Amino acid sequence: MILRKLRGAGEYYLPLLHDSALGKISLVVLLCTLVAASCGEKDDTLLPNESTGIESAESLSPEAESVAIDNFAHTITLEYAKGTDVSNVQIKLTLGEGVTMIEPVESTAFYNLTANPVVKIKSGGQTITYHFVISFLTPGFDPSSKGWTAVTTLGTLPEYISVFRSPATYAGKNVIAYIAVADMNNSNARFSVLGEKTGYKTPTEFYNTSSAPAIVMNGGYFWDGSALGLIIRNSVTIRDGNPMVWRTVDGVTKTYYPTQAAFGYGTDKVFHANWVYTSSGITYSYPAPAPNKTGSDPLPVPTSSYPSGATQWSPVMAIGAGPLLIKGGVYYNTWEAEMFDASSGVGPTSNNPRSAVGVTSEGFLIFFVCEGRNKTPDTPGLTLQNVADMMLELGCCEAINLDGGGSSCMLVNGTETIKPSDGQQRSVVTAVAIY
Repeated sequence: MILRKLRGAGEYYLPLLHDSALGKISLVVLLCTLVAASCGEKDDTLLPNESTGIESAESLSPEAESVAIDNFAHTITLEYAKGTDVSNVQIKLTLGEGVTMIEPVESTAFYNLTANPVVKIKSGGQTITYHFVISFLTPGFDPSSKGWTAVTTLGTLPEYISVFRSPATYAGKNVIAYIAVADMNNSNARFSVLGEKTGYKTPTEFYNTSSAPAIVMNGGYFWDGSALGLIIRNSVTIRDGNPMVWRTVDGVTKTYYPTQAAFGYGTDKVFHANWVYTSSGITYSYPAPAPNKTGSDPLPVPTSSYPSGATQWSPVMAIGAGPLLIKGGVYYNTWEAEMFDASSGVGPTSNNPRSAVGVTSEGFLIFFVCEGRNKTPDTPGLTLQNVADMMLELGCCEAINLDGGGSSCMLVNGTETIKPSDGQQRSVVTAVAIY
């Protein structure tokens, strides 16, 4: 919007504003009496008469997705791709006729946009200060180049949630797999952990008793109606992450205390996959799991000092399961150290129905589920590494394996995606959901 000058030295007005919603026309008059003889430096909040100030701006390096100049609000708005370093940006300004630079001196200059820099120009005898407005754009999620196809037959979903079906084959096997993808950059998107320390529900029962989330998928491991892994919901620990695993070797039963995987986010809304253990009521994450191994002597119970590098982890939401699949964009083969070996029933190197949860560096949360055990003929399922590889190809930088086998089940608007290998939904203790 440009101010127009009335008769008289220092009076400006805004043009007529038509409010179509109210059906009224209102005249806003802005009177600014400029008394040059007594004011000293002129007010820099007004544009000079007949001046456009800065005509255009271009982000030369790095390139911006969009640039806009507002000569009324005195702002330069730039949008960059998410993750762009804007600490040393070269910007070229094009000035209106008669306009000169004050700060910086040159119209093409470098700016640290993280330090709230300003641009000062002189026009019509006035000094005008422009501020930068910076935003970052999240690229869309499109797995079609990897053979995934969008599913649109499972009811209406929020704009920030999409569902895709896998390619028909992967790693030389027939595959039936689905992913539900949520853009967690959207303020309405919400991830939650469902269930208590004890008690069974089918995924459909979780769906019906949890304010009808868009997506529900089975969660962590359980035994005899009790959860075996970490559960944190709304910053409250429902179940500590302090698993114990028994293995009998040469007739001797030994107790192990593995640091197993958990997935969740903190107050910063950033998701992480960690190796964790709860000691004395405090959950710690570790840079690497304790190197337990069936057949070897059990290692010490994890604490704040063992394994080394422990840091306190206080997530808002977290689900424990395992093994950890991806951390920092790298596949980790730690199922042995986490005690998810052949004796665990997880079958790490066998084809099985699987469930997993992960996140991309752009903030897209991914729920993964695949069918197996030939519930659909000649569909054996996937190994843990197959799942990790598929999630890496989808862009996941953090991911963990959840309970699988007969527990694997994902609902979209209450409708099953895969056929549960038990022939019907298994009752589980925990679930994860997207709202």
